Amino acid sequence: MAEELPSLNGKTDHIPSKESQRQIQEVLDNYAKSVTTGDRALFESQLLDEQIPFFGLGEKLSPSFKPISQSLQGYAGFRKAVFESGKKYSQKISNIRIEQDGDLAQVSLDFETTLVESGESAQGWKILQLLKVQGRWKIVSELYAVR
Repeated sequence: MAEELPSLNGKTDHIPSKESQRQIQEVLDNYAKSVTTGDRALFESQLLDEQIPFFGLGEKLSPSFKPISQSLQGYAGFRKAVFESGKKYSQKISNIRIEQDGDLAQVSLDFETTLVESGESAQGWKILQLLKVQGRWKIVSELYAVR
């Protein structure tokens, strides 16, 4: 039988404070707004920096995936597709779940990104990890699966 781990001060649910929930929701709102408006500066202001792990996949990793951390640094490709291609997108997010422990938070959510010109869309699920840096929540990693 598995041994139950002791809780930290009786807290095991990682529910964010109301203020953290509000601030993290603002990051998510800015994320979706920046994709929809094509505002690269707003998007990048939500990231710790442009070298964070930022990686998307189909349901499974490609056989050509190289198992090194550099393979996860895909923000440059996302930036080109979303902010430098001249294409317009809209993004909706739903099913948001935020967990927090101190200055560390994790968000999972569903998303739908639509190419405005054609109406084609892709749906998926993503996990964002955030750190509270100098009083502001910053995205320090993004991993997502898209269908």
